[in-house]
Amino acid sequence: MSVDRFCETMCIATIAVMFGCVACITIKTPVGAISGIQETLTVDGRPYRMSTFLGIPFAESTAGENRFKKPITKAPFLSTFDATKNPMACFPSHLGGEIKYGKYVNFSEDCLNLNVFVPHSFEKNVSLPVMIWIYGGSFVEGATAIFPGEGISAFGDVIVVTVSYRLGMFGFIQSADGKLPGNLGLWDQHLGIKWVHDNIQAFTGNPNDVTVFGESAGGASVIFQSLYPGNRGFFQRVIAQSGSALAYWAVHATPNAEPLIAKKGCERAPDPVKCLRALTPRQLQDDDTSAWQPVIDRDFLLASPQEIIFGNSSHTQNARNFFASLDLMTGANNFDGAVYFRDVWPFIFKTTDMNTFNLTRGQFTGIAIPSIIADAIKPKNHNIASIMGKLLDFEYTDWQLPNDSATLLFSLTNMSNDVGFFYPVVSTVKGHSSLRKGKTYLYELSAVPTTHTLQTPNWIQGSNHADDIQYVFGYPLYAGPRSTGNYTEEERRLARGMVTMWTNFAKSGDPNQPEDARRFTNATWAEYDLNSQSFLHFTNQGALPGSRFEARRMQLWLDLIPTIALMETPQAHGTGTVHVPEIIIGK
Repeated sequence: MSVDRFCETMCIATIAVMFGCVACITIKTPVGAISGIQETLTVDGRPYRMSTFLGIPFAESTAGENRFKKPITKAPFLSTFDATKNPMACFPSHLGGEIKYGKYVNFSEDCLNLNVFVPHSFEKNVSLPVMIWIYGGSFVEGATAIFPGEGISAFGDVIVVTVSYRLGMFGFIQSADGKLPGNLGLWDQHLGIKWVHDNIQAFTGNPNDVTVFGESAGGASVIFQSLYPGNRGFFQRVIAQSGSALAYWAVHATPNAEPLIAKKGCERAPDPVKCLRALTPRQLQDDDTSAWQPVIDRDFLLASPQEIIFGNSSHTQNARNFFASLDLMTGANNFDGAVYFRDVWPFIFKTTDMNTFNLTRGQFTGIAIPSIIADAIKPKNHNIASIMGKLLDFEYTDWQLPNDSATLLFSLTNMSNDVGFFYPVVSTVKGHSSLRKGKTYLYELSAVPTTHTLQTPNWIQGSNHADDIQYVFGYPLYAGPRSTGNYTEEERRLARGMVTMWTNFAKSGDPNQPEDARRFTNATWAEYDLNSQSFLHFTNQGALPGSRFEARRMQLWLDLIPTIALMETPQAHGTGTVHVPEIIIGK
């Protein structure tokens, strides 16, 4: 019996135990033979034959001497690789991430792998568009296993690939001396994207028709990948959901390694990096998750995202031209900012019960506004901070009900929406559209889900952060592992519309074709430009065209606040350089 035949026999025996009535398939790829599973799934009432390949490694283990180094391309397989088992996940930066995702995965430093979902059983010769998913999780947690791609792949007739990358200190640690380089998680993503380009044809995918998409930190990640010219030719389109590289939370402005080195007792070691490498992953983990974001390393990121997109330096021209060449779809959920009521405000207001929290005017002006200014704007002197505080108070207070707790909570949510999500997204589409090359599309989701993805205060009636994922991945359309099983017909219709438009964009660069999404949304999605500033608003009842998204508040963040920020530091004006104020640049 040949090695391939033996592996396929073993695969069938394993799958029979795991899944029941399914079959195996082995395909030949440039890196060797890979065996996966085939099963019939019912999606939106129709049977689909799905071929799934799990946990395919695209890089060598990042343990030992490879920890804190750029990923190394995985050597070709010497025998058939068994891609029928749940993939290993990369360690999160904190134990809480393991607890959260441990029911889905096991963790390892040999975790740079990807999953491939193919919507057929290789019975025909086709060349399908490819969508590469990069998960979110604040750059400190997340796993591919919690994003099954069968629904969007089958219903949209695309190949879906979900890519893992290192998280927290494992993926984003940078030291002042450069021995810890930073941005390793971005290099991981890049290598996974390159692997898809080099190998996806064996899975019947078109390597010249690739879209990268992601949500939250994954949304920021795909914008980062769009600013790295080394990705040219590897993908042509980008979908960034509720995340942008222009968000204040997406970039760490200074080296971040020294506090961890001191906390782990390595600051006096002859070689602090060697000392960190000697720790186990769990010894390395830490409860402080605030420092682990991408950095401006002059290698992957030649400059800040603002300077690349809005500048005119010859140094960043290749990065800017690559970003401009791509088709871009991006947007946000109408209550994205509600995520702060789970992750941020409980620590600041010292309460975990946000359902009955009574926000006072004193807390709004004395705690919430200064916190947002300190995190997102970072003024360099007290006078500017005071002006910013009065400006935000004036703009976000409902002056007919200035002391009403419920009204203040919504005001705080709007402020959280704007600073964390709306402003970065709108700034991204304005920057992309101004370059006048690729197509640009903007959306908002405000549907009220049956089940929120994240813990959500009961007074929120709309889409919280991450609520979009269930519709984009088509969970309401099939009884997959992430389906709640109690979706409404409205939600199934919404999922049909969003899956169709997302996969249309992946196929053509236009969410309106080739499939007719209007039968689900009752709307045509107009392209965004600086004159019309069109966007599409997804609701429970369908989709509504709109223009000039939250125009007054966006103008506040796009123009007025940067103008005030510029007042505090005289700006030098060198030839060929634009000087961007340090607003929404990073922690």
